[in-house]
Amino acid sequence: MDNLKENTPELSKIKKENPFRVPENYFDDFSARLQMKIEAEKKVVPAPKKSIIQLLKPAISLAASFALIFLLVYWPLKSFLPNKLAESNTIEIESYDNENQYLTLLEGIDENSFYALLDEPTAKVEFSDDELINYINTNISEYDIYLGTDN
Repeated sequence: MDNLKENTPELSKIKKENPFRVPENYFDDFSARLQMKIEAEKKVVPAPKKSIIQLLKPAISLAASFALIFLLVYWPLKSFLPNKLAESNTIEIESYDNENQYLTLLEGIDENSFYALLDEPTAKVEFSDDELINYINTNISEYDIYLGTDN
């Protein structure tokens, strides 16, 4: 409060007029300037048409990212595990060839020959333990074996 009493004479010396002013002749040509701005807004430049490259850019970038991920995963695995990948491809090709040979053999047999093969007594074939284990490993899953056991 003491400070206010000391500053009161100095504050009363300040003139009480508005410090903000409008530039000279501002309102003289105001309507012309306003009209020019309105006309400029009406003449908006149309957006350029999108080219086919711009439309396909997201799809191309997505395909490129999948290709990059494939290369970053497949090539190191191929270099670290070359035998495993080659063996799986070989097994698939061999099984496909065996199935094709079997199907072509069956297609070439007429009905009478087929029935004759069924009626023929079959020779007893002995399998070794290793052959049976390999057959079970390739044709039956562990889950099927589990279901077949009596718990």
